Amino acid sequence: MKQYFLLSTLILATGCAGTYQAPKSQEKTITASHNKSINEVLNSAKKVLILEGYQIQTHDDQAGIISTSLKNLKLKPEQADCGTTMGIDYLKDKRTKTEVALSIIVNNDSIIVKSNIHGEYKPGSVANDITLTCISKGDIESKILDKVLG
Repeated sequence: MKQYFLLSTLILATGCAGTYQAPKSQEKTITASHNKSINEVLNSAKKVLILEGYQIQTHDDQAGIISTSLKNLKLKPEQADCGTTMGIDYLKDKRTKTEVALSIIVNNDSIIVKSNIHGEYKPGSVANDITLTCISKGDIESKILDKVLG
């Protein structure tokens, strides 16, 4: 009887992982034109990132690149796609944890903002944790871009 209970618990616990459907959408990179100097845009981007709570991990002003560390950020289904289980969006579940890192590339006439999202579903037991594949829908990047160029 005890073995039957343990087997049932194991099957139930792995059920959610077995029904995980990864996102099917394509990742978005948000690009915009600008008419400012590269240094002006980079300085603006650094200020915006810091004010938004991101920690700048690396930056190269000559190459026009800024990268941030991962930041804990509870995302909504409108912001990203982390897949579903049994038709239910993982981002609607409070046990889902998401972290976002941003990369910004500034050229003479354009700026590119791209996110890197790490997602984890943590239902309570470490054995049941699932690493999620998450794809941004462009909302996070667009808001940062508007503030940088605004």
